[in-house]
Amino acid sequence: MAPPGATSSSLSDLGYFGEEDPASASRRPPSRFQTTAPRRNRGVVSAFVPITCYIQGWNQSGPPADPVKSLNSYLLVASAFLFSGVLAFGAAAVMSVDTVSDKARMIETEARNIAFVGRLQDHAHQLLLAKYHHLLDPHEDSRERAASILTRLQADLSGYIAYEEAADYPESVEEVRLLRELDAVVRSLPQITPSGGDSFPEALPRQVLAHELQQRSEQINQLLSEINDLHFAIIARKIGMAERRFDTLFTLFLALSILGLFIVWLGYMLHSRYVVSPVKALARTARLLAAGDLSARARTQSQTEIGVLYRSFNDMAETIQRHERDLSELTHELERRVEDRTRSLEQAYSSLQRTQNDLVRMERLATLGQIATTVNHEIKTPLNALYINLQLLKRRAREHMPTDPDAHSEITGLISVIDREVLRISSYLDEFVHYARFPASQPRHADANSIVREVMDMFSQKAEEADVRIKARLDTRLPALLLDERKVAQALINLFANALDAMAEGGTLAVATREEDQCGLIEVSDTGTGIPAEDQERIFTPFFTRKETGLGFGLAIVQRIAEDHGGSVTCVSQPGQGTTFTLRLPISGPVTSQDSAPRPRELECSTS
Repeated sequence: MAPPGATSSSLSDLGYFGEEDPASASRRPPSRFQTTAPRRNRGVVSAFVPITCYIQGWNQSGPPADPVKSLNSYLLVASAFLFSGVLAFGAAAVMSVDTVSDKARMIETEARNIAFVGRLQDHAHQLLLAKYHHLLDPHEDSRERAASILTRLQADLSGYIAYEEAADYPESVEEVRLLRELDAVVRSLPQITPSGGDSFPEALPRQVLAHELQQRSEQINQLLSEINDLHFAIIARKIGMAERRFDTLFTLFLALSILGLFIVWLGYMLHSRYVVSPVKALARTARLLAAGDLSARARTQSQTEIGVLYRSFNDMAETIQRHERDLSELTHELERRVEDRTRSLEQAYSSLQRTQNDLVRMERLATLGQIATTVNHEIKTPLNALYINLQLLKRRAREHMPTDPDAHSEITGLISVIDREVLRISSYLDEFVHYARFPASQPRHADANSIVREVMDMFSQKAEEADVRIKARLDTRLPALLLDERKVAQALINLFANALDAMAEGGTLAVATREEDQCGLIEVSDTGTGIPAEDQERIFTPFFTRKETGLGFGLAIVQRIAEDHGGSVTCVSQPGQGTTFTLRLPISGPVTSQDSAPRPRELECSTS
């Protein structure tokens, strides 16, 4: 209720009321300790409800059964938290602004209280001044004026005391105590100055009364000053609280700004690590796959769409690699089949070629046999008759020309020349017939090293005379060969003879034996003049020779002996450095009763 005696203009202007009607209460500013923050923040709290419920529901339901996690879910949750943070900052800002506004309204109320205390101080001063005037010049007007001022002052004090007693801030108790002291001082003023038209007591001189009024004036000023100090303390506290609220708001703004920058940086790093980097890695793997590296795979532990993309890419790469592997296996199988068929065709062609060569050789040998028979019959028979008659002529010459030594010597020389040429022609015919009528081989197991040693012993004397040193490097681990000893010895004799002929000024004849690729090798090397490159392809042809004597059947016979044994003979020659002939003969199996049978084709040994 309003202070008694307070005018409506004074109290309504200053905001102090007693019992208020609803309309006036709605217009009255809030008290200094009343806050509307809970009522204002009710919308903010309600805004948090759906977000909190969504997050709680997501946490309670847990991740889906499928381990794949969606980036959209992460982005949605991050957006929800970010929105919640912005909303929280907005709510805090609204609350802070509301609190600051409330403090401003409280400061405004305290300012009105200070103004009201100033009004009380003015009334007290007016009352004291009226008392002084009445003390100096007692009149009815001054008495009535003092009484009127006293009534208003007491009414204001009573209303203000009632208002402060209803307040709930800490300083209100102290302020009520000061107001009651002030009211007591004001009420003591009439005891000092009599009212009405009575004169002052004679026992109290004017100086004493003036001194008492001065003391009451100082007490009133002191009490009003202390009351104002309380209000100033309240204002200072409210201002401090507002400043702290501003500081809190600024700190929150600064913290949220830093947090926002951190969130932006963290979002960039997370986006770079979990989105950009995986996409780049997938691009690198795709380039490797495009370059032909089908084993390239994208590695990730992500359970998001990136992981799904990686696994889909790996499945695609696995499918491509599997198809490529199947295609490669099919290609290899086709190549193997083609190679098998080609090998079969080559073997068939080689067998056919060998058969054809054998037929040609047999036909050639048959023709040579027929020619040899004809030549032997048609030439050697007259040649034998010529040789017999030549011997008779030589005997008759010795019998009928003893008296003329010169004529005898001349005739004997001519007869010797004819005799020598007849013998040479006969040897040529024998060599030709021997090549044409080459007897079949009679192979048996034999030691090739023993045959080589026999031929070396046979040529040791001749080699010594020709200043040729024979060196042997025989492999004692060489197994027995299925061969015709006589024919192999003949082949070695021809090779040794050619080597000695090639080293007219001396040199070294080296012979070696060894095993290679299931074949026995006999190498005969010399340090002679060598064979010109243009002649190396013709040296095994019959009737080819660069010697002054012979028909050129020596190497042809060597080749025929090697081929009859299922082997071969090769020549490597460097003009001016020497020549190496390699006789390659196949190694036989264990000895059986059929050792004399012809060698089968699978045991043949030829140069690759």
